[in-house]
Amino acid sequence: MLNLFKKNYCFFLTFFKVLLLFCIFPNFCDAAGNLVTKMLPPIETVIPFIGVLLSIAFFPLLIPKLWHKNEKKILAFWVLISTWLCFISFGKVNTIHLLTYIFAREYLPFILLIGALFIISNGIHIKINREGSTKVNIIILFLGEIFSNFIGTTGTSILFLRSLLEANKNRKYKIQTVMAFIFLVSNIGGCLLPFGDPPLFLGYIKGVDFFWTATHLFPMFLIVSVALLILYGIIDQFYVKKEKFVADRNNNMYKLPIVEITGKFNVCLMFFIVILVACTGALPKKNAFEIFNVSISYKNLIRDIGLLLIVLISLFHSKYAKSEMEKQKIVWAPLTEVVTFFLAIFLTMAPVAAMLKGGHPFFAPIRNALLSSEHAAFLYFWLLSPFSAFLDNSPTYLIFFKMAGDANYLMHEGAKILMAISAGSVFMGALTYIGNAPNFMVRTIAKQYGVKMPGFLGYAAYASVILLPLFLIVSWLMLY
Repeated sequence: MLNLFKKNYCFFLTFFKVLLLFCIFPNFCDAAGNLVTKMLPPIETVIPFIGVLLSIAFFPLLIPKLWHKNEKKILAFWVLISTWLCFISFGKVNTIHLLTYIFAREYLPFILLIGALFIISNGIHIKINREGSTKVNIIILFLGEIFSNFIGTTGTSILFLRSLLEANKNRKYKIQTVMAFIFLVSNIGGCLLPFGDPPLFLGYIKGVDFFWTATHLFPMFLIVSVALLILYGIIDQFYVKKEKFVADRNNNMYKLPIVEITGKFNVCLMFFIVILVACTGALPKKNAFEIFNVSISYKNLIRDIGLLLIVLISLFHSKYAKSEMEKQKIVWAPLTEVVTFFLAIFLTMAPVAAMLKGGHPFFAPIRNALLSSEHAAFLYFWLLSPFSAFLDNSPTYLIFFKMAGDANYLMHEGAKILMAISAGSVFMGALTYIGNAPNFMVRTIAKQYGVKMPGFLGYAAYASVILLPLFLIVSWLMLY
């Protein structure tokens, strides 16, 4: 974990220097000292948030060398601009309060869970003892969907993708299998529990009950998953016949179980995380302490400390494990990227969140038009689709969630709207490589295995042709 923060040292240091600057030089701040609830940031404070999203979405495509060399500096620049705009127009007290609230109440719990699932999943190994026939691939995709809800789409993608590619190493045509993997395992499979996809955990942090999405989204999940598995089976069978692939039944691997899982200790730790998050969510909201007028509840404190302890247990067990299979060889790059990118996203989104929470006039017409419609849920589902597909689904979820209301209203009177926001954020993330964090990672690993994956626009075109008609049918049935 220390290496993770060393690699992002400059980025974190920049943020805390700005906070320190505000505390030391109050003369540069307006003396009103109003709290966030009494004062709204101006509309221009949205610009850095848009800048961060556009930078992440398009700079890797337009200026890849410059981006990969300076991505942390570019993100830090947008954070500084956002903080400065809040500072000069919103006041010292408001800015510190707002950034502290976003960091302590939303970003930190989010990263702790993502990090815990990532680290622990690295200690679990899955081996597929079959060749990649259509039936075997469907079994792997189905198991991946189940796992996605418990260890997240990122962790599951890491666990299952290499096993899937190894099973299909003798297949000539693999693109359809990798694309089905992105659709089902890296995105749609994570729509039932807060662990599944980052947007749902953000909803859980904001007050949505732990099992709410499972009980309300299961019909949509089932329809989409079954339809895609059937469609994949038909397409893959076409390629099986085209390449004349026949599995070698005399291979010794057929004497072994289809799936072998090692790392049982970390599997147990994964269940402890599920129990910890579910149980702490049921605790009463009693404040433990305050920092910069931001209250930290006992339930959140117990959950976050518990996650850290479980991670330390996992790393300690790995360090002193006798078996090489139980020793974790963690590649920190994916987690480092998530930590850095989402810190910039959350901090620059802070004024946007304040405007939505405070009912800024700019957002009022959009919200009123949506809520006054008889088919508000259907409109929410399709309105957020381009944002989730092209600008990452986690900030998309938060923006539309805050626009629609609070958790108590959305879980009851606005249940269909919350269904639309939750399903739309998760499902639509599959439309592009940048819609959800695991998508691009899956593409990169597949290319390392020699799979000639389509480019950004090619993938988006294929995904749109396959997914959008299906999403239209499901949203019409469930949300209209």
